[in-house]
Amino acid sequence: MNKAQFLQEKSAFHMTYPDKNDLAFYRWFVERHPDLAIGWYHLGREREMRNETEEALAAYRRALHARHGPFSEEAAAAYQDLLRRRRRRLWAGRIRLLLASLLFFHAQFAFSPGLLSEPDRAAPTGASSLDGRNTSVLERPHVEVIAVPAGMDGKRLRDHVYDYVRGRRPALTQPYTVLAVPEVTGVPLFTPLLFYRPGELRGLLRYDPVSRTVLSQQWFDRPCACDQNPAVRTAKLQLAEEQRTLEHLLILRSALYRSYQQKGSLPRRLSDLAGAYPGNALPEIPPPPAWYGSSDWAYRPAAFRPEAAWESMRQVVPLRGYPEPSVPLEPLQIHVHLDSHTMTLTSGPHLVRRYPIAIGKNGSTPKGYFSVLQKISRPRGPGDIYGTRGLIFQRNGYAIHGTNHPASIGQSVSLGCIRLHNRDVEELYTFAAPGTEVIISAHAAPVPRWANPAALVLPAGRDEETPRVIYHWLH
Repeated sequence: MNKAQFLQEKSAFHMTYPDKNDLAFYRWFVERHPDLAIGWYHLGREREMRNETEEALAAYRRALHARHGPFSEEAAAAYQDLLRRRRRRLWAGRIRLLLASLLFFHAQFAFSPGLLSEPDRAAPTGASSLDGRNTSVLERPHVEVIAVPAGMDGKRLRDHVYDYVRGRRPALTQPYTVLAVPEVTGVPLFTPLLFYRPGELRGLLRYDPVSRTVLSQQWFDRPCACDQNPAVRTAKLQLAEEQRTLEHLLILRSALYRSYQQKGSLPRRLSDLAGAYPGNALPEIPPPPAWYGSSDWAYRPAAFRPEAAWESMRQVVPLRGYPEPSVPLEPLQIHVHLDSHTMTLTSGPHLVRRYPIAIGKNGSTPKGYFSVLQKISRPRGPGDIYGTRGLIFQRNGYAIHGTNHPASIGQSVSLGCIRLHNRDVEELYTFAAPGTEVIISAHAAPVPRWANPAALVLPAGRDEETPRVIYHWLH
């Protein structure tokens, strides 16, 4: 349908229903033509004019997944523009909050002991109310990983890390540890790397933000794994525990957010996310850590705010034991980088995982914006060619799946599908709920090397299999 035909439909609708507005027409149109981008695009523009940002993004997203036609490219441009403007608004609000916090803490500590001096007494700990009980703000040891410039001498390195801890985290009230790792190509320096597993270190520093003192520090002239060092070994173990908690929380928040986008409401219980196929947003609910104090995550759907759907997830599934990341988490996205045969799983600016992949030969893997439509455990195909998991992202035969031919990873060999090692697709299946965006481009991955944390795979149940279906994906 072209623009002229669309306008004719609109005129006929208003003649038939003179009391209805444009929004009613656009909603009526997409119900009857869900595969046409032109209707979703105009619905998105109407929602945007009404300042209904999340609804506008959802409409543009549907336009991107519809059959290519008039206004497909306009929808992609509008979607990206609205995302950028939303991020700018969010960051502006966060910067205002940060500045206010800095001014407050400057006033509080203007006459406190000098910066980065040796402590002469134990720092106090803060407390807050959570779930109706008093609990420490930081019940668990917090660890931050930052990348530092390669080749920097010891004194300059210490000075820069001192500047980092001095200017960061004004809301923290308990001591925390900073691990300085050698520069990672493609990632910003002196920015927390939430999901990076450090191998070699340049230094370790433990800092008290209340008394603003360095509690302990160790520096290495050259990159060192230093796993025999007790302080390094302890910090790496503490980091692994914090990363696993954040990963579980991110999986839950992202699945809830995508469920809301698809259904318009949150599930009554978290366990509803782990249903049988095709309702298997997650294989199972990731278990809370042993120290959490409960066998179930705190889930507060009443705290959800549609006008700030993602932001309110911090209240819907609150993070206990650790601070919320200073650079906030975002809904999970899958990025496929065709030129470097790489897939990255991201949460806003945070790189969560990096995988090697195989793609289609002769440019047969489609570029564009898609989303995970269905998740299948042990998909059946000729000769079990699809490996142990499959995630369909386009209905005409395109999927992300495992493989029984691991030597093909890193090559352009398929008819259009994206292959991963079975161990990697099982982890991706754990993280990515239906609705997770899949963005495929010809660009190379911005981060050529990345050390993933320990693998996180939730077991898939038999009710996530489709034993009577033989798939014919473009393997």
